[in-house]
Amino acid sequence: MKKILIVFALSLLGAFAHADNGDEMTAQGKLSWTCGLTFTGSSMGVKVILGHFTTHATGKLRCIDLEGNHFSRDVKVHMGSHFIGPVVGAGYFKFAGVSSEISLFNCNPDVLFGSYVVAHGQGAVIGGAGTFAAVRVKPPEIAVNVALKLVKGFGAQVGIEHFTIEPM
Repeated sequence: MKKILIVFALSLLGAFAHADNGDEMTAQGKLSWTCGLTFTGSSMGVKVILGHFTTHATGKLRCIDLEGNHFSRDVKVHMGSHFIGPVVGAGYFKFAGVSSEISLFNCNPDVLFGSYVVAHGQGAVIGGAGTFAAVRVKPPEIAVNVALKLVKGFGAQVGIEHFTIEPM
């Protein structure tokens, strides 16, 4: 439990990461980065194991390492699964959210781009909330992403899907 709290505390540091130098990275070769991701987007669909429910968003990824080096990039975020998958949901949502990510054993924050496995849930009747936790293990790198979002719309969704972060 103590290790989980330490990882969570370090990941929360990413929510406060600031980068003033645009798309430039001031240093490479570091072994851990904490990152914050702010995003806005929409989710829609109908799926009860079979069907289609997708999420698309854009945002800004800001990272800092333990020595104070910064990294910042505009990103596209996509969440979805195949036609058959462990997701139950119906509705249409617009949302804004923040996430915090910690990444260990990588030398460059560009490796944060790519696919993750995500467990998530969201619901709204006019207004609501959502959350997700995404994990990526691509030896030797390990990344954990935890997010909260405010949702407006109508419906509910819960499941396990693919989560992708791409640079713009």
